[in-house]
Amino acid sequence: MQLRNSIAIAAAGLAACAAQQAPVDNSPENPTAVLETLVVNGGIAGMFPFEMNEKQWVRSNMRRDERNLKGTGTFSGFLVTRLVGGGDAAITRLDQDKLWMLNLRRKEYLECPAHGCPLPPAAAQEEKKREDEAAKQEPKQQTEEGCTARITSNNFDVKSTGQMKNINGFDSSQYTAAWVLKLQDQQRRTTTSTVSVDVWTTPLSPQIREAFGVEQAYGRAYFAGQRRAAAASPDRAQVMPEEVTKMMTSYLASLRPADRAALANAGKQLAKVQGHPVYTHIEWLMEGDACGDKGANEQPSAERNMGGMLGAMGSLLGGKKDEKPASPKPLLSFTIEVKALGVQPVRDSVFAVPFGYKRTN
Repeated sequence: MQLRNSIAIAAAGLAACAAQQAPVDNSPENPTAVLETLVVNGGIAGMFPFEMNEKQWVRSNMRRDERNLKGTGTFSGFLVTRLVGGGDAAITRLDQDKLWMLNLRRKEYLECPAHGCPLPPAAAQEEKKREDEAAKQEPKQQTEEGCTARITSNNFDVKSTGQMKNINGFDSSQYTAAWVLKLQDQQRRTTTSTVSVDVWTTPLSPQIREAFGVEQAYGRAYFAGQRRAAAASPDRAQVMPEEVTKMMTSYLASLRPADRAALANAGKQLAKVQGHPVYTHIEWLMEGDACGDKGANEQPSAERNMGGMLGAMGSLLGGKKDEKPASPKPLLSFTIEVKALGVQPVRDSVFAVPFGYKRTN
């Protein structure tokens, strides 16, 4: 009798475990545009650096966007990861008029109409407050109050190096670019801003063109019936990512408004680069004292203290005192790499809420 009860209890336990297991995914596979990129952002002056992996799966009437972000800084890595890190995703189903916003860490989701959840007035105000606070935390030039600088020269030098290599399965050619800005204030003090770009591009293959075509079809369907027409997907990404010029214009606090606008459009100068970028590395250096700039390479006090400690340890261990100082660190270092781009068979389950997720609205 006791043995029979034990067997019954064990069988019940196994049945409960089986009930909690995700079912086998037998959903059909269908052609899907797949794009995956890795972004490595060193942050302005080393502030809040991070790495972010982004993936998109797109069909003509559905889309999934997924990202995973982590902070990488010695002092701010934990903070960035804690505040905005981890994974999240959004699935838009135009065929069902649904938007599912997934929290991949908590296995939770929100469900809204396909074009988004309308925010209550209080929530909208809170969102605006957070955006304003984040803008205040962005690093700015340490310049004299009221001083303005203007661009006195703006030069681009773009050339093909003739070098070729395979990057993540893409046959790629190398271009290099140097963007040099000369800034001058009312007292004729000057600053030189130098942006160096190393970019590898691949020809627009039929696979890449097909992926762009799927994105365009989705865009037309998403904006159908709305006043705002769907913007056509470009045949290639911008060589100078928009977020880079935004960071630059935000940091250059002394720049005149007219010159800010010119700076924001500077990426268009890279039209000489042929093909679709699959690897881009950008570094930004600034040297000079326009508007009394205190120095772009000044580090936060904690990092300066750490540098001093390491220097003292080096002396104790017999390091040479007359060693040449290291070359200036870039004010900004930014890399974007394409890991995948094309049309692949993907299971329909990618565009559904995963098993076991809990709805929170």
